[in-house]
Amino acid sequence: MANFKIKDKKIIPEFVGSLMKAIARGGAKKTIKKLEKDPVIRKSVANIKKIDKDLQDYISKQSKDPEWKKGYDDALDFLDNL
Repeated sequence: MANFKIKDKKIIPEFVGSLMKAIARGGAKKTIKKLEKDPVIRKSVANIKKIDKDLQDYISKQSKDPEWKKGYDDALDFLDNL
């Protein structure tokens, strides 16, 4: 068996981390494909998209009121600063 001398001990954890990320990406792709075929998940995603569209429409209509818009913008600024 060969004796290896490691000069930079960061190389091995970086390599293992890169390897694990590559494996995880491949597994995620397979899982996403399985989830896309699931009818319950597909229906839930469609519902989420509809709710998101309705919410965006509501916000755009309410944004015409300057007082409401100011409160909305203040709330967004507060959340951004958390």
